[in-house]
Amino acid sequence: MQLTKTETAVLETLLGGRELYGLEMVKASENALKLGSIYVILGRLEDKGFVRSRKESDPAQVVPRRFYKITGIGERALRARSAAIAAMNAVYAEGRI
Repeated sequence: MQLTKTETAVLETLLGGRELYGLEMVKASENALKLGSIYVILGRLEDKGFVRSRKESDPAQVVPRRFYKITGIGERALRARSAAIAAMNAVYAEGRI
């Protein structure tokens, strides 16, 4: 499965195993991710099995936040994308294309 640039940015933000909610991801990305699209991207990644989510269980929150965490499949997809880009760069650097 291919990853878009923004999907990759979301997965990279989630590396390290910490659960984050959408606004935290936008802030952590230094606004490379946009609040208007983060939840669409997260939904797409969840459909692909690359992230999983859970609702916050704090009863003090009027509207519970949804926390996201990268899955093992998401980590493997991210590593595969990085390996493919490194291989392409090596081919270009050697002048084989």
